[in-house]
Amino acid sequence: MKKIIKILILGGIYEAKQLASKLTKLPNVKIVYSLAGKTQNPNVPDCETITGGFGGIQGLSSYIKTRGFDLVIDATHPFATQIANNAYTSSKRTSTAYIKLCRKPWESDIINWTSAINPEDAVRKLAKMGNRVFLTTGIHALQHFLLLENKWFLIRLIESSSSLPSLQNFEVLLDRGPFEQFEELELLKRNRIDTIVSKNSGGTFPAKLEASHKLGIPILMIQQPEPPRGALLYSLEETIDWLNNRFNINWRID
Repeated sequence: MKKIIKILILGGIYEAKQLASKLTKLPNVKIVYSLAGKTQNPNVPDCETITGGFGGIQGLSSYIKTRGFDLVIDATHPFATQIANNAYTSSKRTSTAYIKLCRKPWESDIINWTSAINPEDAVRKLAKMGNRVFLTTGIHALQHFLLLENKWFLIRLIESSSSLPSLQNFEVLLDRGPFEQFEELELLKRNRIDTIVSKNSGGTFPAKLEASHKLGIPILMIQQPEPPRGALLYSLEETIDWLNNRFNINWRID
């Protein structure tokens, strides 16, 4: 009887769900799909799914060892640096194979933007830019930006949060993409946006950047942080090839 290969997938990007859904259909593989639990009613694959944190490196190491995983696949968001570092360190501590499924940062020969190395750098640069800002960086960096009291922010979030600062210089828009270019154009015009702040999350090139370029609105882009060391893969096909080489198997995905 062939050995069951046990894989822990730490989800966060759309490609994580795609990978889990495909691997679940393969023979002799057991997938556990983990989400941080920050999003209500997430779209999850048809496999064992857990939500919530592990309790840091010690908790994740214990979980990996107790469940006997053969591989940890970190497919968290490019900006989820803490869990990424925890996953890498825990895999090392437990002598468990580790790979990072990455998203290539957006690039464009047509659309230009000002780069910032982190949210703090973005705040410094934004201080010298426009006054009506479309902020699409997620909830965690808001407290830095909203301290720029001479600016007004339109903040787009997937869902509401109780951690929003009690300031008056912003409006929250709850909406989930993907968005069409005509929708983004109308949004930018209606709110008289003169600057956009975004994280370079990679994946499908977003309509908000195309709309900004079309309207001549400056873009401030926060660069992806460096991923942990280890095997860095950038597609489902690369991941399957890595698995085949690692475990001496011949999996194929459609």
